[in-house]
Amino acid sequence: MSAPSLPAWAREEAFAAKPEGAPYGVVETGGKEFPFKSFEELKSYLQSGKGRLALIWVPECERLLAPEEVPEMYETLKKRRWIFVQEDEDEARRTLAFTGVGLLYALYSCFQGGRPLGFDRVDFLVIWIFAFLYFTARPWWEASKLRRGLRSFEQGSLAEEVPEARFDLWMGAQRTLITLLLLAVLGLVGLTQFFTSGLGIEEAGLVKERYAWGESWRLFTGAFLHGNVIHFILNGSALWYLGRRVEILARWPHLTAVFFMSVVGAGWASIAWMPVQTSVGVSGVVCGLLGFLLVFETLHRPLVPRPARRRLLGILGSLVVVGFVGFRFIDNAAHFGGLVAGAIYAALVFPSSSSPQRPVILKRDWLVGGVALLLVILSGVFAILMMIG
Repeated sequence: MSAPSLPAWAREEAFAAKPEGAPYGVVETGGKEFPFKSFEELKSYLQSGKGRLALIWVPECERLLAPEEVPEMYETLKKRRWIFVQEDEDEARRTLAFTGVGLLYALYSCFQGGRPLGFDRVDFLVIWIFAFLYFTARPWWEASKLRRGLRSFEQGSLAEEVPEARFDLWMGAQRTLITLLLLAVLGLVGLTQFFTSGLGIEEAGLVKERYAWGESWRLFTGAFLHGNVIHFILNGSALWYLGRRVEILARWPHLTAVFFMSVVGAGWASIAWMPVQTSVGVSGVVCGLLGFLLVFETLHRPLVPRPARRRLLGILGSLVVVGFVGFRFIDNAAHFGGLVAGAIYAALVFPSSSSPQRPVILKRDWLVGGVALLLVILSGVFAILMMIG
């Protein structure tokens, strides 16, 4: 067993014992095993670019490990990353014709008037902006980031990448049932919207005028609704990534507490600064989780490798850019309110710590988290009932 002074992902027991039989092999995300008889076969498999997140086993170690932990893997990993660069660039090129033409047509429609393909002009533009960002800009950005990293990828720097590699692989192996539950509730609401006239926004969205008339429950139900499929996919993807990270590092009671507080913070900010526009979407919660992680990981620096912490700044930067570009149809007030709510929660609940261990969950945390989870589920169920009632 490793010393408790190490974070969970750095301990020897962070990964399972290697499989019996073949001396070499790969375990991809999902647990699929690929055994090999020689080191050359193992390198050949990795050089093919299969399995972006993959653990390996070798005769010298009794447990699975990250490829970066084997110095002889340098050339193999370098070729492997070039493959990933090419794959991302190819994906960006493949989707550019589709998303680019769609975005240009949406911009043209905004100036010409009418209802393009039956959509509201602004909604149509929002769909194509998000489609371009997710399907074209995202893989292009990933490829650019990998290219920059490869320029400094030298033999001596392989050991420096071990912490980040082990952290990513360890994170990928953790179970996050509460994040899945929250996504399931979000999915059920989205499915109900699909069969509801007007997407159920009038019935359960945060319609500010009706909120002012006394329908205060809209503050909670509106977060579960979305304006279109792209809106849902983007928010769901972000919730999956950030929600898992919060659940793994801070544990699920804090995930549900931040979720609920961010719904409230985002809703109040939207009502105060955008008192006319109707608001829907869980993006305020996404920003709340991001705000929480930015503060929490700063207070617990030994818990997360520095390169992994920097990714959060990239997400924050992308939110700022998207908010600036789409300020006419994106609820930046809700984003800001959620971000602040999550950051305040982390600052109030967690003291600064030099320990690499995940914080202990207190009885009050279980209680608050359990109540928050119940309220979140009830909010989603109530949104469904209002749409079908």
